[in-house]
Amino acid sequence: MTLLAHDKPPPEARARAGAGAIAVKWLGVAVAAAALWSTLRGADLPGAGALIASASAPMMALALIPNLVARLLQTEASRRVFSERAFGPPAPFGRYLSLTLSTEALTMSVPAGAALSESVTFFLLHRWCGVPGPQAIAGIAARRSLILLANAVYVAIALALGFGHLERASGPLLGAPWLPWLVVLSGLGLLAAALALAGALFSGTVASRVFALLRRLPGRRVRAYVEARAAGFSATDRHAAALGKRRGALAAAALLLLGMWLVEGLETLFLLRLLQVDVSLAEVLSFEVVLALLRAAAFMVPAGLGVQDAGYIAFLGALGVPAAVTVGAAFVLVKRAKEIVWIALGLLLFFGGRAVFRPAPGAA
Repeated sequence: MTLLAHDKPPPEARARAGAGAIAVKWLGVAVAAAALWSTLRGADLPGAGALIASASAPMMALALIPNLVARLLQTEASRRVFSERAFGPPAPFGRYLSLTLSTEALTMSVPAGAALSESVTFFLLHRWCGVPGPQAIAGIAARRSLILLANAVYVAIALALGFGHLERASGPLLGAPWLPWLVVLSGLGLLAAALALAGALFSGTVASRVFALLRRLPGRRVRAYVEARAAGFSATDRHAAALGKRRGALAAAALLLLGMWLVEGLETLFLLRLLQVDVSLAEVLSFEVVLALLRAAAFMVPAGLGVQDAGYIAFLGALGVPAAVTVGAAFVLVKRAKEIVWIALGLLLFFGGRAVFRPAPGAA
């Protein structure tokens, strides 16, 4: 469909919108840099370097493995959500793994990366895995509800094991005993959001309601554009309703995503033990769940850079770890170096995938 010039926003409006988006992104980068600098400037960096050097190189290499395990679990969860045999055999696991690594790299490396990665996921699902657009949209929404559900269960496990540690850290961090109860409220909020999203999605009516709202937009050409895509909205609802009946696949995906969260907690425990920090799994889970929520809240900051790092150091100090600032700085440097490796691999797959993967059957 050809649009006339007056159907588009004026160039000045588009320029302002683009400039605003760029400004927000650079603001996120600036906040990340300032928070990271504030976190590290009080640390004994030579001491942190010595602490890192005390760990053997083979053990440092092993630090890459937990993230790989987490991404394998995440990939299998996605494959179970998006694969539907009605469209033929599912794409190979390797393609889904490449998609996961690529989108995770974007999530961690750019401001508001989580929002960008969802759009990229839609494109790569179609391009690399042959998943039709309506099915991809329904699957992305379903996976989001499962992530929220798995996160809520993860919060419950962390509270069951580490409630006392959160109480102990609450005073030094907040000056009040509210921290564990704030985590309880966050977990309940995640659970409510997961159930509400799943209930609406699997009812098979969400896309139709969106379509009805879009039809009311002013402008003949806009309405014609929406009307021409009525079949896509209906197909999305059909896929969502059908996906809601695949309870076994959804339950397995939720368990795999819970496993992903737990492995990421175990990774933190492994890195701290590697740096000779004597902490328990319960202690690690107690602050990992809080920092995961903080990282999600600071979505404009790439990978929660600086914000999450300051949180690690604050929690280590609140839990009584000796030389917490220096130990925390060493931990942060190792953790971020590990992330750089996976970001580089993911971006390599993302930009090289066009040459490596032929489009899946049926992909435009």
